[in-house]
Parts: sequence; C-alpha cells; structure tokens
Amino acid sequence: MNCPGKTNEYEGLCQIYMSNPAVSMPRAVVGRSLLVSNDSSIVRQLTATLDRFAITTDVCPDSATAVTLINTRKFEVVIVDMGLGEDAAFVLESVRLSPSNRNSVTFAAVNADEEQELQVLPNFVVRKPVSESEIGSILKAALGLVIRDYRRYFRCPVTVPVLIRMDGKAQIPCEMMNVSEGGVAAVTTVTFAPGTNVTLEFALPGEPEKFQLQAEVCWCDHKGHVGLQFRAVPQDKNLLLQSWLSRKIEEGIPEPVARLFQKHTGSADTSRPQ
Repeated sequence: MNCPGKTNEYEGLCQIYMSNPAVSMPRAVVGRSLLVSNDSSIVRQLTATLDRFAITTDVCPDSATAVTLINTRKFEVVIVDMGLGEDAAFVLESVRLSPSNRNSVTFAAVNADEEQELQVLPNFVVRKPVSESEIGSILKAALGLVIRDYRRYFRCPVTVPVLIRMDGKAQIPCEMMNVSEGGVAAVTTVTFAPGTNVTLEFALPGEPEKFQLQAEVCWCDHKGHVGLQFRAVPQDKNLLLQSWLSRKIEEGIPEPVARLFQKHTGSADTSRPQ
C-alpha cells in the first residue's frame, strides 16, 4: 500500500552518492536513479548526463549494496554495468521482483560481447564506451516512462485545509501536509484507526474545483499525523490531480528539461517562453 508521508527515500544504510561538481543540481527533479558500477569513467559520464535531465543519481559499486537499496528505496531509473558479471544480472532481477521498483526504467551498460549474454532484459541498452550523446538520446526516449513512474510516487508538500467526514456525520477539520496521486497526509487532533473509511474534502492551491473523495486511513501516529489512501477516484478528478502534480514537478527544473517534461505530460506552462 502506497501510504503518503511515511517513506523517507533519502535515508538508509549503504547509500553512496556521487555527483558532478561542475553541474549544479536542479531545484526540482523528475526522477531518481541508481547507477551500479565501479568504472569511474562510466560513473562520470552517466551522472553528468542524468543530472542535465534533472535526474538525481545514487552510485553504488557493488551488487550487495545495490540490492539493499532496491529493497528499501524507490528509484525511477536503475542502470547496471554488465561488467560486474553475474552480479549485474542479479541486480536487474532484483529490480523486476521489487514491489516498489518493478516499474523502474532499467538500463544495461554493455560491451559488444556482453549484449548477447543478457539473462534479464533491460528496457534500454547503453553500449560501451559510453557516449554522453548516446545516453542523452536514450534518456529522451525513456523520459515519458521515468516521469510517469516518478509522478506516481511524488508527494507534494502543501498546507491547505482538509475536511474529514466519518460515517456521513462527524466533520473533522485538519491541515494537509502533502498530497500524491494515491492519497494525502494531514495533521489532526483526532486519532483514527487504520482501515477506517472516510470522505475527504479539499481544494488544491490555484484550483477552483473542490475535491470530494473516498479514502481509507492507512496509518495514524501519536503526533497527530494521519495518512489516507484514495479509493476509486473519478477519472476527471484523477486527471485534474495528475495535471496539478505535473505542474508542481515542473516548477524549478531546467527549462530544456521542462520542455521535454511538457511534451511527455501534455502540460503547458504559459509562464515559460514557447
């Protein structure tokens, strides 16, 4: 169950982060990647190119640590250097079996003789020696898949009133903490039992239309925080929420990436020159 507000995607053991110091990180991202390689030239080229596409990168040199991260974190992109041998196939298989990462876009960096020996097929193949122009072209083709997977898990911080109705009677005013495609997290003075069915009423900033959605309580802690998962969202409301979240992801990312983002989401930010 994708319960909002409980997953801290950037905390955990065995995290190894590398970035290109010559490229400033964007204020917003359209995805997070795991690069599994111990080849410094591959790491340097791929992290630089991913960064330009507003995709942050965690670099891991070994399969054991990579599998730990795959089992505990969410990545929209996983790139595996097949030079790691049998361990590389194990990493790709772990992605396919991961509940949270099975929809991640996978890449395999291969030599010519390794491509025919792939036991687990990735979504895309990057041939070595890695060319930044080649990986850039592949990322353009993959960006739609990356964005769709990222938006599915993206939680947008937002502080707006939300009304929780119970059994059509009790009305409990709360304050929203974040919202995603799957639900919301809120601050409340009432303790809710997990599994409780409620109705949520709220409006998103900049949207005149109000949401009235059925939801289920999936967690509630002692600090007054509650996570609620949407149930059976009407198509028009789902499209409105997706569009709003897309605009929030788009805000602050580099303009060239924003243009690609608009192409793949159908969004149009009139504040940007076309």
